[in-house]
Amino acid sequence: MNKLTRAAAAAMCALTAVSAITFAPVTASAAGRLSYSFSGEEKDKAGYAEGTITLSGVPDGQCKLCWADDKCALKGFYELAQVEVSGGSASFTLGDHTVIPADAVKLIAVSGDDTAVSSAEAVYDIPESKRLKYKSSDANYTFMDYSDIHIDKAARPFYQFSDLHFEKALKAAVNRGADFIVTAGDNINNGEGPGEEFDRYREILADSDYANPIYEASGNHELRVGTPEEALSAFANATGLDGSSGDVTGKKPYYFVEEKKSGDIFIFMVLEYLFSPNEGDEFSDEQLKWFEGVLDEYYGKNRNIYLIEHALIDKYGAGDDKDSYYSVPLLPKHKSTRKFIKILEAHPDLIWISGHTHIALKYGYNYSDNNGQSCHMIHDSSVSCPTILNMNSHSLSYNAAKEEEYKDFSEGYWVQVFDDAIIFNGENLYYDKIYPSACYIMESCRSTFVRVPREEKPETAKITPDYITNRDIATLAHQYLTLPKSVSDECKITSDDVAALRERAEKLLVTLYSYSSYDCYQALKKAVKSEYSDDAEEYAALSKAYLSFYPYTYEGEINIYFANTMGWKHPRVKLWSAKDSNGNGEKLIRSGQTENGTPLYTLRVNSRRYNQLQFTDGGDTEVSDIHGISGVDNKLYTINTMDREAPYYVFVEDYK
Repeated sequence: MNKLTRAAAAAMCALTAVSAITFAPVTASAAGRLSYSFSGEEKDKAGYAEGTITLSGVPDGQCKLCWADDKCALKGFYELAQVEVSGGSASFTLGDHTVIPADAVKLIAVSGDDTAVSSAEAVYDIPESKRLKYKSSDANYTFMDYSDIHIDKAARPFYQFSDLHFEKALKAAVNRGADFIVTAGDNINNGEGPGEEFDRYREILADSDYANPIYEASGNHELRVGTPEEALSAFANATGLDGSSGDVTGKKPYYFVEEKKSGDIFIFMVLEYLFSPNEGDEFSDEQLKWFEGVLDEYYGKNRNIYLIEHALIDKYGAGDDKDSYYSVPLLPKHKSTRKFIKILEAHPDLIWISGHTHIALKYGYNYSDNNGQSCHMIHDSSVSCPTILNMNSHSLSYNAAKEEEYKDFSEGYWVQVFDDAIIFNGENLYYDKIYPSACYIMESCRSTFVRVPREEKPETAKITPDYITNRDIATLAHQYLTLPKSVSDECKITSDDVAALRERAEKLLVTLYSYSSYDCYQALKKAVKSEYSDDAEEYAALSKAYLSFYPYTYEGEINIYFANTMGWKHPRVKLWSAKDSNGNGEKLIRSGQTENGTPLYTLRVNSRRYNQLQFTDGGDTEVSDIHGISGVDNKLYTINTMDREAPYYVFVEDYK
């Protein structure tokens, strides 16, 4: 297939049109003429925009080309192109897999700010055969695709706007009504260690109005400080991988999620070893075997499958298909990269989303299938700091991010999934506005939108509003987990009950976001922000989300937390039961801090193996009290009520 010719001075450059088919221009009352010569292998398919647009019969000067509906240019879109008319004519070429938007029925040329069809210089009616047969509102589901957020608490050069840009990206997700967000890695910058920056990441998420799921891949910056094991543990603890939703399948930092409406599969891989991916193997044999296993189970079975993996491959596909502007990609000389490529090429319908280069969308490096030899490849720009081409040094420059004028430079995709097509809409997230020349289309692997039957798994016993009893409430000793009253046939819910529960839920959102899975946190936020028809409905929804805030995980595994108010340098935890122990203890992993600034540590343990624990200073010089680990009727049971003034505390979550 044709590829975009790269150039730094233009948003898109001309392609040689092969196998072209030309549709005659349609001119309304406009004096000028627009014609469109579609080209490429998909020239006859609805929605595919590849081809050359020619404008003629208009005055010399600058003219804007815009996708439009029957009345005016599409709202929320930049112009498709700004062309220089010389001798009364100009042309513009769109490349491989670019898209005619779902709501577009016309292409117009305008010379000023007025974008009404009636006042356009020239109008082209998109033929029925080339129009998509649906509107944006017809999407089965939508999601936001982000990468390289680079939350940096120190606000270093390049990333001084990262907080602001993440806030804007979450706002864009709310505005678009996105069902969820995926990120392709480098969620934090990780200059001194991941703990505090992941705290800030979660804090921004907590403060936002965005209340739907967010799923992340881990990139190279997550590996920047500390051992890979420590870094990936911090990533898993800080993101959705602490196992609350039931959608995340697996206990590794790589995992997959099934989209509930369609059964589509989202696979998240991680870089496992090196901060600089060009220096060696990045994928373990175990991870690659797992990746192949997921594909073996779901590929070719009426599902779309997306792979979200951070680092691109040198001279291979979207992001750097041939020009090698980026200096630290995955290199094919390494064994794991070669095996990764082999898997991609064996699954041509797979959609691989990568990041890493930050390259701005305007350069057109964002879609490739390697001339039909590989899978679909979409390359992300950056939420925090898109890079620009430096033609003189044949490199990518981050210098733009230092300047105040680039404060509004933040990029990502809004993705629409229809019955027969998937559209990646590249956009400026700061203004939540789409770049139509950076929008890409590919065919859906689902013949129709039919809910894929899933094997029903038995529900883990939970507290729900339908059978909350006074006994259940009595087991919830923690102050935050005591409901105003039970929901039962004998108890009538009053507006005061609802107000009291809402107040506690809102307090929980403010104070405890960093201690629990934010899948449950997001569910509670959504419950708080929703509207209800009556008090009983609101109380039931709030209480269900409230009581499941501390989630269950897998096979008896739980998270324990320790607030290091004693300032121990190497806190550890001893675990034992009548039959087993962990000897001199295990090192606790730094996972953030309490709202009072006390260092917070965590470790995942198995409650079926151990029933007691004791925190130590790394030896036996100083020790905490002995705490019991216990579950009651498969429900949350809080041990040693959380006294924030005590020198030690632990709270246990996620009982099965």
